[in-house]
Amino acid sequence: MRILYAATGEIAVPLLRALAQRGDIAAVLTAPDAPGKRGKTLIPSPVKVAAMELGLDVWQPETLRKEARGYVRTLGPDALMSFCYGKIFGPMFLSLFRYTFNVHPSLLPQYRGCAPLYAAIRNLDRESGITLQEIAPGIDEGRIYRTVSFALDGTEDIPRAESIAAELAPSLVLPVLDNLDNIELSEQIGTPSYTEMVKKEDGRIDFSRPAAEVHALIRASYPWPKAYCMLDGCPLYITGVYGSAFDVPEAASEAPGTVAGIVKGKGLKIAAGDGYIYASRVLPPMKKEMDALAFANGCRGICGRVLQ
Repeated sequence: MRILYAATGEIAVPLLRALAQRGDIAAVLTAPDAPGKRGKTLIPSPVKVAAMELGLDVWQPETLRKEARGYVRTLGPDALMSFCYGKIFGPMFLSLFRYTFNVHPSLLPQYRGCAPLYAAIRNLDRESGITLQEIAPGIDEGRIYRTVSFALDGTEDIPRAESIAAELAPSLVLPVLDNLDNIELSEQIGTPSYTEMVKKEDGRIDFSRPAAEVHALIRASYPWPKAYCMLDGCPLYITGVYGSAFDVPEAASEAPGTVAGIVKGKGLKIAAGDGYIYASRVLPPMKKEMDALAFANGCRGICGRVLQ
């Protein structure tokens, strides 16, 4: 099978490598190079980097209109395989393929849209997964080929959850490709839920919320948009948290946001609505990310302060 592989992020690289090893890739479709953090040098997507290492043809159109359709016709692929690509495929583009596949990191119809793992972590789910579906006109509405689930233990941040999903993707997809004639697609069952683009303000911490929710927000917000509170009128980003959200420590006696102490091996002990969280890593204004103990050593008198 000749596959046009449409993907952008690191999460899609293991599946790309697995398909390339089989000789299934006709070409790779990925996002155009984008400015880096400093806004000058253009940075290729992780999928482009991997594809070039593998010697694959890489295609980076701004749009998927007439010119793009002409390019696909010259390739003559049998299938389109999408995995967190970032653009919507129109019906004329999809009509060029005999088969269409989309790998979505949730157990559909739960968490359709662009931020399924963020939603799973923030909502304190005990389970997530990945779904291989047919591409449909509506967002993640296609019929399902197969799903694979994995447990969440309450410690995962986005990179960790993406890594789990990425490593499972080949075991989800390859058996389907090898057995297409015998697989019956199934309709999605259950009430759909949807996710939206994560915004910077979504990282704002409200310490009056239950400790498990604060714990989950910190993990779901790393590395973007990073969870933050205010200290002396400036944002203090909390980029790591100790332990599992499913095992919150004892009830808090201080006001929410109070730094109750510093615990070696855990971090800043901060009161939340019904218990404590331990901030293990922080990013202070105008400084690099550091562990909580290093921050406390440079911020004398932090104990007893109230983070807003």
